[in-house]
Amino acid sequence: MNTESSFDWTSVITRGGPVGIAVMVLLIVLSLLTWGVILERWRSLGRMQSKSETFLKSFWEAKSLSELHLRSKDIEYSPAREIFRTAYNEMVRVIQQRDKKGVSGQPMPFDTVKRSLNKARMVEEGHLSKNMSFLAVSASACPFIGLFGTVVGIIRAFHDIGVSGSSSLAAVAPGISEALLATALGLFAAIPAVIFYNVLASRARRHLMLLDGFGADFLNILERHFNVGASGGTGSQGHSGPGPSLSSAAGVPASTIGEV
Repeated sequence: MNTESSFDWTSVITRGGPVGIAVMVLLIVLSLLTWGVILERWRSLGRMQSKSETFLKSFWEAKSLSELHLRSKDIEYSPAREIFRTAYNEMVRVIQQRDKKGVSGQPMPFDTVKRSLNKARMVEEGHLSKNMSFLAVSASACPFIGLFGTVVGIIRAFHDIGVSGSSSLAAVAPGISEALLATALGLFAAIPAVIFYNVLASRARRHLMLLDGFGADFLNILERHFNVGASGGTGSQGHSGPGPSLSSAAGVPASTIGEV
């Protein structure tokens, strides 16, 4: 009646061989680290998603990009904020270079802004996927580590049979229990890693899609403001389309949109 309640899991570990104990301790440590990474990534991704959405709301409500850029220094970190600041600073450099060359009436190439957006995206992708590789390693390695422990336990069971000269259950039970526990610990560490790796990777991909859409919207605003009708000398006049204006609302010329 009380067999299950009196079962001592620690005795299975402590009575194992040195290799078996090392394997099981390693699996326990990996399992704890896996759950630590899962909880940290879950909170971090949720927080960054919320901050990015809040910043994008501020972006579309802003009267001008220069105003938003000034306020962004006091806004809490988010991937969307970093994308904006990187692209805005590069945009300012492009505008300043254009003004120095005296070609304000010509269409502006924003290739460097696009490359800056791509670079910033890659940096933020690294932040979003931080420690995710550990989950992938844990998911793939832990079952094999557990299998190694299983093999060691079975070898020990056969060794005990040879030493005792008896094939009774009492002779092989310690080795078999050690083998099965190693298998269970390997699966206990690997299964959550597999599940949450895919769940967290999906959340990170959705965030990257949000950033890609924001980058495209930012470039569209630049194209509308500077290049639409630029050949007629009206490319940088006024503001059309949704989103904040570049400088008209701030009352400053395009060449002084902001400071890098």
